Amino acid sequence: MRKNKTAEPERSCPDYIHSLPKKLADVLHQPSGDRYTKFEAFRDLMQRQAVQNSDESKNHTSPFFVTVSELSVLWGWHRHTVSAFLEKLSALEYLTIEKVTNGFNLHLISLFVPDL
Repeated sequence: MRKNKTAEPERSCPDYIHSLPKKLADVLHQPSGDRYTKFEAFRDLMQRQAVQNSDESKNHTSPFFVTVSELSVLWGWHRHTVSAFLEKLSALEYLTIEKVTNGFNLHLISLFVPDL
């Protein structure tokens, strides 16, 4: 016999900001087979930028180069879906996209890579 769950009232959530350090991203990461989730795709972008900047001793991060085809194969997404995801991140001002020959230079705006 099932108990009837009472419906929880819908709450309006205010905007919020929370940092996502690598350790937390690793805890939240759940591989889901051949196709990346949006979280896994965003985590991949963060890792690409962190690796790109790991040898630099600057206080800012540099863009990294990608192709939509490369991300499409890796993430298991259609090329249009990859482009739409990147454009959405850009519209939300988390990512800048610069079209260059054969691909894009991407820059995650708020990613900070600390010196260790």
